[in-house]
Amino acid sequence: MAFDRRFVGRGLSAAALRLAEDLCREQGAAAIRIDTDPQNRRMQHILEKNGYRRCGTVLFQGSGKVAFDKAL
Repeated sequence: MAFDRRFVGRGLSAAALRLAEDLCREQGAAAIRIDTDPQNRRMQHILEKNGYRRCGTVLFQGSGKVAFDKAL
């Protein structure tokens, strides 16, 4: 997820996550999972701030990613 620097701190990450969650709910999903690079502390913070919990590590294209999930 990336936004123009002019829009940092305006809640766009939270809004984007809410929109994705709403779409998933509409399709009948019970949970959503997101993974990110271990070095991406900013995204990890955003996910935790929005109710996602760290649930492990996944292997993606040969490297480990930190996995987060949230029940919908």
